[in-house]
Amino acid sequence: MDQTLILVDPGDRWLGYAQRSVCHEGDGKLHRAIAAILFDAEGHILLQKRKASLWDGYWDVTGATHPLHLESHDESYEEAAERCIVTEWGIQTPLRRELSFTYFARFAEYCENEYCVVLTGQYDGTPAYNHEHAYDLRWVDPATCLREMQREPQRFTPWARHTMRGVASARPGLDQSASQEW
Repeated sequence: MDQTLILVDPGDRWLGYAQRSVCHEGDGKLHRAIAAILFDAEGHILLQKRKASLWDGYWDVTGATHPLHLESHDESYEEAAERCIVTEWGIQTPLRRELSFTYFARFAEYCENEYCVVLTGQYDGTPAYNHEHAYDLRWVDPATCLREMQREPQRFTPWARHTMRGVASARPGLDQSASQEW
């Protein structure tokens, strides 16, 4: 079943709704999205190797999805992120909004054209990913992740790269030099 996504302008002002397939075809339509990152107590981030029709097999942040237009209401960014983390990891943990960005990335005849809000949280357990959504997982130090993205950006989803640049800028102490070149 095709999901109904929320269309916005570059300032995140509501414009209407469109089916997910329409939002990702050709040049797409700008719509809301989320990227969620879970940190452990040592500051490592949980990455997943994505299992999806777009960017299948690429390394990604902990979770990524869209706030949906539902019969009863439009999901908030927080609701979408919580749904994503529970569905993909079975984890319930508080998440907080950290930053946002707009980006466009092409994938063959498809694209990502998104206003993306990044939400972060902490999880110190042993994660187990949902095999319908991921192939693998790993915990990685953010500075190491940034260096990997600099060396081999093609191994990571475009929103993961934008997200990590933003996280590096927002969090003092992270080595930002690696994020400046890609």
